[in-house]
Amino acid sequence: MNDAKVPSDPGFATTEVVPASIEDGFRRKAVASALLFAAVVIFSWATRAVACPFCSALAPTMSDDLETSSAAVLTTLESVSIDEEGFSVYRMRVAEVIKGNPNLVDDLIEVASIEALPEADCFLHIGYGEAPIEWVHPNPMSSEAATYVRGLRDLPNQGPARLKYFLRHLRHAHDLVATDAYNEFAEATLKDIAALSDQIDRLWVISQLRDATVPVHRRRLCWTLLSQCGSEQDAALFDELLQERRDNVTFDPGMDAAIGCFLTLGGECALARIEKDYLENSEASYVDTFAAIGAIRVHGTELELFTRERLAASLRKVLGQPAIADLVISDLARWEDWSVVDRVSELFINANEETRFVKPAAVMYLMTCPLPAAERSLERLRNLDPETVQAAEASMRFYSQVITVPVPPPDVEASEGTNEKKSRR
Repeated sequence: MNDAKVPSDPGFATTEVVPASIEDGFRRKAVASALLFAAVVIFSWATRAVACPFCSALAPTMSDDLETSSAAVLTTLESVSIDEEGFSVYRMRVAEVIKGNPNLVDDLIEVASIEALPEADCFLHIGYGEAPIEWVHPNPMSSEAATYVRGLRDLPNQGPARLKYFLRHLRHAHDLVATDAYNEFAEATLKDIAALSDQIDRLWVISQLRDATVPVHRRRLCWTLLSQCGSEQDAALFDELLQERRDNVTFDPGMDAAIGCFLTLGGECALARIEKDYLENSEASYVDTFAAIGAIRVHGTELELFTRERLAASLRKVLGQPAIADLVISDLARWEDWSVVDRVSELFINANEETRFVKPAAVMYLMTCPLPAAERSLERLRNLDPETVQAAEASMRFYSQVITVPVPPPDVEASEGTNEKKSRR
């Protein structure tokens, strides 16, 4: 779940990255191209470490910037003048070298800006290259934020010991620091987050979840934190925030992370509830069903609260809705649930214009299944629609592992405030 990032330099826009709906364009692509794209994406995903599945970093972290830069310094403002083109020219004196040549201390850095720089105790400059160093637009820093930056130098590269440093800074008054701490958590694994469970301030996490002004990306992280430090009684917060969404149409509870936490705290009863409300219920919104499937997928791949057999039984319920069955078929194949060969074949045979995208997913499932029944079904489907089957076979020649057909995220804006199932065409 990695969205495009922008530099953490404040001269760039660093607003939250929201995935744009690629559904319409995706659906218009040829089946062969879609399947080949799926193979490349899943192969790449399988070869890298998986970060927090419910979080998405908004920008590179300061540590990322420090690692890729040639120099980083803290400066103080000495003077300001206006040049002949009307730009403000700020002359800044290097007070401390965070990274790079220690002889940079006392050097002057000139910054031309059309907008006034805010007052600050100091400024952080990140530089690239050598002789001369190209400095990006400076970050204004409080003395506390400067202390935070200094602390980055001595942290381990990964693991709970590193993440512990950022836990307390999630609450920092300086937005630059709090955002950077969030980005570090977004790049951390669930295993590392779980190792901090006894150090998470549960009451603060709950207060953040209830605060409607908290951005949804931070709310998703808070659900993840609550899943590690919360109690069974805290599962009731899920319904509380669903009610908030009903009362306030602009409120986004972060459904995928919310359901993931609800399942962790509520166990089997919570899973039965999610099945009833979002997997079996044809009136549930596509957005919520998509979120529920994603949460179950995370539980099946990264957590051990439920067995995969139990979670596969949950996902099988989605096969009763042909319009969205393709969302789960690849998961069932990846988890080696071969109990639905007949149902998957039936979905292919009965596919219409609205449900046609179930066909490549069905072919992938049958091609992966080792049972003789799957081979017989595939041959039957090849006679019905040779083009789709051939395209899937061609893509599978590149990668032998189980491949999923990429499913576009729901268009949240288009679905907001409605309980109707979103059209996927």
